[in-house]
Amino acid sequence: MEVQTPIARIESFLRGRTQQVFYRGHLSVRIVLLFGVSQGSVLGPILFLLYTAELFDVIAECGYTAHSYADDTQVYVSNAASDNIDAIERLVRCIVCIRDWMARNRLQLNEDKTQVIWLGTR
Repeated sequence: MEVQTPIARIESFLRGRTQQVFYRGHLSVRIVLLFGVSQGSVLGPILFLLYTAELFDVIAECGYTAHSYADDTQVYVSNAASDNIDAIERLVRCIVCIRDWMARNRLQLNEDKTQVIWLGTR
């Protein structure tokens, strides 16, 4: 019996996957998937976390902290009310850095779902 290394085991999970679609009574051509992880798989969430771990470094370089749950990431910032203009500019720059990092890593920032919540005092 051959024992697989952890890397070989993960590689076997990712390689040789195909996809086919059944629509209106017709089956599409089967294609080989070059990227991604099977949805609903046991390894999927772990591999996604490993794949996106560097995102927290990008956010930290902007001077912010973040929290993630599944594929939802929240960036937090706290500043004095008198620094609001600078805070907005820094946050916009950070969002651009996040978007660029995601694009380099074959991910996409959904700008329609990107929100800013501004909490403050008088």
